[in-house]
Amino acid sequence: MKKIVFISALAWLFGMQPICAQVNLSDMDLSSADSLIKNRIRYFSPGNGGRGKVWDFSKKLSSKESLQIKFMKDSTGVISITEPSKINHYRTTPDTLILIGSESPLDKREYAREKVSKLFPLEFGDSIIMPFRCEGVYCGDHPFREVGTSIVKVDADGLIILSENKTIENVRRVHTIDSYSICMDIDSAALDTAKLTQIIDERYEWYLPYSQYPIIEDVTSTTYLDMNVIGTTRYAYCNLPEDDTAFYITPEDENGVVDPDYSSDGEPQTPDVIHYSLETNGKIIQLTYDLDEDVSITTIVASHTGMLCLNKQWTQSAGQGYVQQIDCNGLRPGIYILYINVNGKVYSEKVTL
Repeated sequence: MKKIVFISALAWLFGMQPICAQVNLSDMDLSSADSLIKNRIRYFSPGNGGRGKVWDFSKKLSSKESLQIKFMKDSTGVISITEPSKINHYRTTPDTLILIGSESPLDKREYAREKVSKLFPLEFGDSIIMPFRCEGVYCGDHPFREVGTSIVKVDADGLIILSENKTIENVRRVHTIDSYSICMDIDSAALDTAKLTQIIDERYEWYLPYSQYPIIEDVTSTTYLDMNVIGTTRYAYCNLPEDDTAFYITPEDENGVVDPDYSSDGEPQTPDVIHYSLETNGKIIQLTYDLDEDVSITTIVASHTGMLCLNKQWTQSAGQGYVQQIDCNGLRPGIYILYINVNGKVYSEKVTL
């Protein structure tokens, strides 16, 4: 006990005030419950990955919306994470978090091919890639299927600044890309010829040591219909134990100026900082571009069924005349989605290989 008190005193002295422990799902006792407060914060560009990063969230942690997340572990060991509009069901082992199903007022999903969400402990550079498939029902009588690929990578580590003299060390950031298609009301045999809805999600999550639920999450989600872009939504949350919320989250005036970075209804009208052109030569996509400011770029090549084929990430300083080649050798001839995310703003093109 004296050692714990001494460590806490040092943390306070050096401005490293500890946050209450996040939820560790695999350590929950059967029939136990826990909760966090999920606060909607401004969307932000996640920046590049790497070692020893410093993430300053002190000016981003104001919120106009909050909700309570409840965690429950039943007698069979299934973890249910309940939000007002959705429940996700997970199976856990000491080193794996596996999504097995979800439900909402409109739909219900069961994963025929389980989706591994995380592998623990989170170590910089670790990555996994896996296909997933789920069967679902929409509005009680419309069957659908989701088929896709998930890539999960621990792409950064470092410390978080929450506010003045309040920082958290040994943080791991996880970058997840989900690319999948949704097939509604048709027999699975028709999957290759149907007009499909495709989704590409990019999710960045910041984890405390020994936690299996993120303290910060930042998401960009783009929807396509038959490979034509419909729109992009962006949102971010800070998830804290209820006792800590008052210390780190500043309430926003609900009657204040509308901030587009709080909106999930569509792509905010942020200015273009990239000006690009595309050429394809056989199986090589050449991206030529100029940049108005320093950026982080993600490119994804996905098929019409939503399968993730290639992805690439890099950072670039402001400048002109840049060229990036995306080698698609090995892919079947056909039409693909080229997804380009520049500091959180998404551009989409159809490319023929």
